[in-house]
Amino acid sequence: MLATLKRWSGLDRASLLHAAGLAGSAWLAFAIAAALHVQNAYWAAMPVFVVAQASRGLLIERAFYRLVGTGLGAALGFAIVRLGQPVAELALLAVVVAIGAGLTHILRGVHSYGTFMVGMTAAVVVFPSVLAPEHATEIAVARVECTFIGVLVVTLVMGLITPFSRRDAFYRRARKLAAEAVSFAATAVA
Repeated sequence: MLATLKRWSGLDRASLLHAAGLAGSAWLAFAIAAALHVQNAYWAAMPVFVVAQASRGLLIERAFYRLVGTGLGAALGFAIVRLGQPVAELALLAVVVAIGAGLTHILRGVHSYGTFMVGMTAAVVVFPSVLAPEHATEIAVARVECTFIGVLVVTLVMGLITPFSRRDAFYRRARKLAAEAVSFAATAVA
């Protein structure tokens, strides 16, 4: 059965394991959020697919910046909401998002992900307060809780099955890709 699935899908064992880990992480994150009676528990599955990475180091680093960015963005968002003036809230949100977006172009690699999440999470907190103030706090808190649940679950589950980065394997793939590109270019020129 596994051989048939591998042949049909074109995926190798590692890819199937990765896919199963992602599916299991999403299900577990949703199940935990639902068991805790978090509003809109399906949100907990969303960060699973964004945080997962091809190597363990990148996974842990991305999860760290997602948690820090979400926490800081939520704190800023809730501070902005306390103003109680929709125009001022949107203006301050614009400043937070602009700074976060600007820093994504200054910081390199996964570091920029944290600043991106600050702006994104602040928007997730502030927009509902402007559009539907009667339920804004519950929606924002649930979204932040689901994000934390999803990130922690995917880090723990995928951290067990995601391999460490191997620099030599990367260089082998890069050399192979370069050779294929040169071969393709030679064929195109001929």
